Amino acid sequence: MKSEMHFDYIILGSGAAGLSLAHRMANDCYFDNKSIAIIDKEEKNKNDRTWCYWEIGEGYFDSIVKKKWDEIQFYSKTLDKRQNVNPYQYKMIAGLDFYDYTVPFIEQKENFTFIYDTIESVDESNVKAIVQTSKESYSADQVFKSYPSVSKVNQEEHIYLDQHFKGYFIETQKPTFDPSCATFMDFRIDQKGDARFLYVLPESETKALVEVALFSNNLLSQKDYNLILTDYIVDFLDISNYDILEEEFGIIPMTTYPFKNHNTEHVFHIGTGGGLVKPSSGFAFSRIQKHSDQLINCIKDNSPLSNSYHGLHGRHTFYDKVMLHAMIENGVSGEDIFTDLFSKKTASQIFKFLDHETSFLEDIGIFSAPPMLPFTKSFFSVLGK
Repeated sequence: MKSEMHFDYIILGSGAAGLSLAHRMANDCYFDNKSIAIIDKEEKNKNDRTWCYWEIGEGYFDSIVKKKWDEIQFYSKTLDKRQNVNPYQYKMIAGLDFYDYTVPFIEQKENFTFIYDTIESVDESNVKAIVQTSKESYSADQVFKSYPSVSKVNQEEHIYLDQHFKGYFIETQKPTFDPSCATFMDFRIDQKGDARFLYVLPESETKALVEVALFSNNLLSQKDYNLILTDYIVDFLDISNYDILEEEFGIIPMTTYPFKNHNTEHVFHIGTGGGLVKPSSGFAFSRIQKHSDQLINCIKDNSPLSNSYHGLHGRHTFYDKVMLHAMIENGVSGEDIFTDLFSKKTASQIFKFLDHETSFLEDIGIFSAPPMLPFTKSFFSVLGK
């Protein structure tokens, strides 16, 4: 019987989490004598997504940041607020720029191997993990898995909400946008019982990403997403003539499911598979970077890999549960929650809270901003489970 090809590490998935971890390994001489494989079903050669995040100072991938903003705009039907986000900057990275930067750098390392094949199963023995693809078997001392080990969260036991989004990269014939300010959230459109908002990320006076995001378990048809976008561009941006340069679409799970409980001795979860998507907002990129840094440190220090989750869950996971419960079970609208937050708190305070960097007293200040009664009900409902 043919034996499987063995590696020290195998990374399953070459998205944000897989490539962020692999790039750090390739950039650290500690891993020069380690054999590392990255397995995905296809090469990353399309501009399939855009990552936006806030950060203080320069970050690990600052060299490929496409645009930075010092100011953001928030709109709802009752609030129009533009503000500076100092000491943060709001940043945007295009998917293709990320792939074109990370993949060639990793490929030049002789100890790295990219394998493009469909992953069929991940099992393990007492001494290694075994990855079966459609063509071959591979084994490793440690597998890092970036996709969930459960196909669908049981919504009766765990709070689950999809964030689905559709975006147009558009170009206008005349100067239209203010490139110094990003529209972070615009709730002025009809909510239709969901949490629906637009964001506008201008690269220049004539180019911008205009995207709609919905917090809902009911997906729309592509025609309906397109209608929201085209109506918004005309009605709120007052643009009648424009070209669509590119489109993007995606679905992000916002869930309190404890994905990290699926970690075993030889299989460890990262990215979406490790619960790195923040349940209450869907933001993940900066959390993935923090986790990647901490994971590298754990490997080099020979400390438990579970320590890499430090600061990424904790009491804030409980807060996420309360917020999602308030939206799903107690009917609090996303527009009301974020309007109250942005009317009473600064963007930097909100960013700090979402990054899990606030003190407990600061947390109380954040929670005092939205409607108290439904949140209090959700607090005790979640606490009792």
